Amino acid sequence: MIERIKSGVPGLDRLLDGGIPKGKVIMVSGPSGSGKTILAAQFVNEGIKNNENCVFITLEAGKQKLIEDLQQIGIDFSQLERKNKLRIIGGPVGHVKYFKEKTKATIYDIADEVKEVVLEVSAKRVVLDSINLFTMLFENDLERRKALADLVAVLSSLNCTTLLTCEVKEGSPRSISWHGFEEFVVDGVIVLYRLPFGNKYERAISVVKMRGVNHSQKVVSMAITKRGIEVYYDREPYHDIIKNNHNGG
Repeated sequence: MIERIKSGVPGLDRLLDGGIPKGKVIMVSGPSGSGKTILAAQFVNEGIKNNENCVFITLEAGKQKLIEDLQQIGIDFSQLERKNKLRIIGGPVGHVKYFKEKTKATIYDIADEVKEVVLEVSAKRVVLDSINLFTMLFENDLERRKALADLVAVLSSLNCTTLLTCEVKEGSPRSISWHGFEEFVVDGVIVLYRLPFGNKYERAISVVKMRGVNHSQKVVSMAITKRGIEVYYDREPYHDIIKNNHNGG
């Protein structure tokens, strides 16, 4: 039986039939502004509450901006880092790309850097935010898919549970990844939606895939509050645009 760990997001564990499968690599996808980074931060914060060391790798924003943004929902990453419970690696994509171009570094070199940090702090939870910029380091979809698969294999070998965030194009409710292959490489996929409703957007969430375990296939409402993301398991979003698009698995 696969052990579950708490996601740190109120209501999400009910969708997951008890929590995130321990030791797996899960992708959280959605358009810009859908709450991917917030969900990932809550996941890390929950781990630290349970005395688990964590690593948060942010390719989208610098370390300081990440810290400032998360303070708005009551998560103080700077304090957690000072307590040596969290290692933040902020905005390394620029130097990684330069390093790759100048030295012809491979995915194995990049994965080794990630592995070194995870092992150094004995991390049990890892976040990579986001894989979009990571895959941009490679020239074509064949290279990108292989690189991502190799990275997932390394993460899977480290006895940690990993969340990878992935941005999708706005207005593409059927799309759950940017390139169309990321969902096949990971163990599970959680999708965040922003559905147009009148002059505003309705937020929703679903578990599209969670390999080897049971999970709800419902699309349910969620909100981003001052405490972070909250999932409302018994409340359906106003629109049915996406309800029948994904079968889960």
